[in-house]
Amino acid sequence: MAILTIALISILFFALEVSSTSLTESSRIEQARMQENIALVGPDALELTDALEVERLRVNNTGSITVRIRALYIDHKFICDPSEFDGDSYIEPKECLWINLTSVNPPIILDGTKLMAYWTLTTERGTKASEIGADLIWNGNGELPDPNKFYFGPLMLVFDWFHWRSETGDWNNGWTIPKGTKDVTWQILVVNVDNRDIVIEDTSCFTLISNDNSPKDPVPWYIDPELCETMTLKPNEYNFIYYTWNKPYSKSGRSPQDVNMREFTTNINFLTFYGSFVETDGTLTSFGQTIPFEAVLITDA
Repeated sequence: MAILTIALISILFFALEVSSTSLTESSRIEQARMQENIALVGPDALELTDALEVERLRVNNTGSITVRIRALYIDHKFICDPSEFDGDSYIEPKECLWINLTSVNPPIILDGTKLMAYWTLTTERGTKASEIGADLIWNGNGELPDPNKFYFGPLMLVFDWFHWRSETGDWNNGWTIPKGTKDVTWQILVVNVDNRDIVIEDTSCFTLISNDNSPKDPVPWYIDPELCETMTLKPNEYNFIYYTWNKPYSKSGRSPQDVNMREFTTNINFLTFYGSFVETDGTLTSFGQTIPFEAVLITDA
């Protein structure tokens, strides 16, 4: 009985010591967490390549102790642990850090979903910071970007987010394109600033009109529903729109459109949207809008 009593007392003291150590460690972590704070703040907190691949993300340590970033989530999906990359991910108090994301595999390509999704960083102590992708790039206060960079209407165009690609290749800056480029898809970015949903139709098109009549007729690319994430544009949401076809998608005999103009030809661009407003009672009201914008230069091959 004496041996049993001694054994039970030993186990009890051991358990109390473990419990005390655990409580002390939890208390220490909680005290540190109270001094820890990070923030994701736009504008210009995301750096992108011309092909819209995310290169870097800026995070601010607004707390009073050093933090270490251990996870990035986009739309609540785990993307990577930045501490595994070159340079690690420690941030001193009141400092900021550009997290290099070029090592992420597959690369993070910005699309409409990622623009409207929450980007979340988490420290090793569990402190989080979240912000919508679009607000990391532009104002960072939940408002639309500077209207001077947009065409203002039911649909606003982000002028400097304009790209093309050949077949399924990389995206390229849209202001120049080599002559003879095959199977071209154009990509533009719009935001619906109306208070109603806008449904766009496959007759909507992107048109190049030559300044020197070469070719004589306008060259249209029609919308590509296969690539668009949605054909219903919600209020205050960013959407990439894609144009591939030489005829509307619903027409027979359509094929990808090429660039067949002479080199050094300049063109005016026209975006023409057809569709409907969705009223509050569910009825549809006809919608149409044309957006002219800057020229495209045809370069040599």
